[in-house]
Amino acid sequence: MNSNFFKSFKNNQTKAFVITHLLLFTNISNASDDDFPYRKCFENSADKYGLAPSFVAAVASVESSFNPRAQSSSDALGLMQIKWPQTAKELNIEERSELFDPCKNIDAGADYLSRLKRRFGSKLMALAAYYQGPTKIGREKSIPLLSVGYIERVLREEQLISASRELKGNKQCEISEFQQIAMFTHHPKERFNKTYTWLKKYQKLCSTPVLLRIRNRLPELMGTADTKGALRIMIDTTIQEKSAAKKVKPGLPPAFPNS
Repeated sequence: MNSNFFKSFKNNQTKAFVITHLLLFTNISNASDDDFPYRKCFENSADKYGLAPSFVAAVASVESSFNPRAQSSSDALGLMQIKWPQTAKELNIEERSELFDPCKNIDAGADYLSRLKRRFGSKLMALAAYYQGPTKIGREKSIPLLSVGYIERVLREEQLISASRELKGNKQCEISEFQQIAMFTHHPKERFNKTYTWLKKYQKLCSTPVLLRIRNRLPELMGTADTKGALRIMIDTTIQEKSAAKKVKPGLPPAFPNS
């Protein structure tokens, strides 16, 4: 072989190396502009329907692994796996093709989650209804065993997404968050530490009714994890401070029934 061949081969190798690395660099640069898939869509729709963006995104992650072209055997479509045509029509989606638009699909899913949450009055029940259908959950008036695994996956995913801080959204005090920490942390000491940290961080954001509901459920949720009553004392103190701030006579309002 002559020297021109080796020279040409070497030049082609160099060009290929440069082109490949330029493409890789371009892909990395583009990814860094918006690492979380469809971030703005999740944030906007969650804000529109009063949900946490991490919650909506967690449902999309479990339902479709963020695949906007996902299709199930039952014709559930897109990121949030909206069923066509029944559920989609209820959510004002007129064309099947609309469900393959990521932002429209996310908006429909957030709308549906919001409706279910209002209907059943609970984030966990709303997830069960999203998974197994509102008719079944409405009939049973409880969370079926089949839904438990699904709910656990969504809640774990929500915690991971929330911890990443890639999605913007106002943090709200939701009793369901306290419940999921207590329910899914099995070691008593770890359960106490996690719930204490959560309550310490968000107690000021919680309304008095929510604080009362948490307080009333402490024996059920905490078991032996809070034998000294530290969480109850913290809640009672916060309620008293809220009462004092409103310039009313200090004292605890009547306890709400367990919910």
